[in-house]
Amino acid sequence: MNKWLEGIALGMFLSMVSCSNGSSSSDELLDSVAIVVVNNEEVSLEQFKAELKMYKKKFRVHSTEEILPEELTWLKNRVLEQTVHNTLLRQEIKKNEIEISQEELDEALLKAEAGYSNDSFKKQLEFEGMTRKEWEYTIENNLLIKKLISILVNSKVSVSDGEMRRYFDANESKFHKREQVRALHIMVETEEKIRLIQKELQSKQKDFSELAKEFSLGPEGTLGGDLGYFEAGQMPEEFDNVFKLKIDGVSNIIRTPYGFHLFKVIDKIKERKMSFDESEKSVEQVLLQELQESAFQKWLVQLKEKSEIEIKYDFLEKIH
Repeated sequence: MNKWLEGIALGMFLSMVSCSNGSSSSDELLDSVAIVVVNNEEVSLEQFKAELKMYKKKFRVHSTEEILPEELTWLKNRVLEQTVHNTLLRQEIKKNEIEISQEELDEALLKAEAGYSNDSFKKQLEFEGMTRKEWEYTIENNLLIKKLISILVNSKVSVSDGEMRRYFDANESKFHKREQVRALHIMVETEEKIRLIQKELQSKQKDFSELAKEFSLGPEGTLGGDLGYFEAGQMPEEFDNVFKLKIDGVSNIIRTPYGFHLFKVIDKIKERKMSFDESEKSVEQVLLQELQESAFQKWLVQLKEKSEIEIKYDFLEKIH
């Protein structure tokens, strides 16, 4: 997840729900005092403390004894800036009637959770001190913020052919294709079976492609083991030596957690510089990202300038 969006979204969640977690302590009245007011929308001291607690956790701070006064000041200023941004973005989402469908949310939730294995997702939530509902809320707000920025900022940014050509000419060394190989692959479960296959290859009774179709457990087995072209770094590091093979060369047996492997290189393409036509999409992506970031920062500054923002610095100084 984009860390900037994650911070904003979680901040938005805290600012909306923290006031419901109050206690009957004598500090309750003080906590209800507004520490920030953005366009007549109040952010209470309790809400600010909740977000500060989240930031302290993020920076592994568990008590006031573990943090220097200047570090606490830096943290509070970061939270203050984020609180203002959270509130402004939430107001803009409401003002522009930005919405996402349940289908969009479900797809994003599935995609975000798919990156975790077994119970690691649950452990990550526990580590961050979040419930699943809170996590889902951050994902939902990420989508809302992305849609807001896409409509109000990114849609107004474009890159001309001339700009792309000038960038490519000035950064030509960044655009090159790494060495590629085209290889056939056989994967089996046991060392005994891979050694039998290796003997058959050496005796030339059957060719590599035939043996891949007959024995390989890989999905490319039905294609004679053809993996197509791939670059160095795209495959597990155990397969790096494949790039040292000559055309028609067969690898030694390679063992991985998935099984036992043999490779045969059938073609190689040397590393080379890419033409502008080949690089155009990459150049456009780089330039758009730079321009969109610049446009967003400008838009955010303008949004703050036309907003009424009041900060109670006397209360801010008393927070520990």
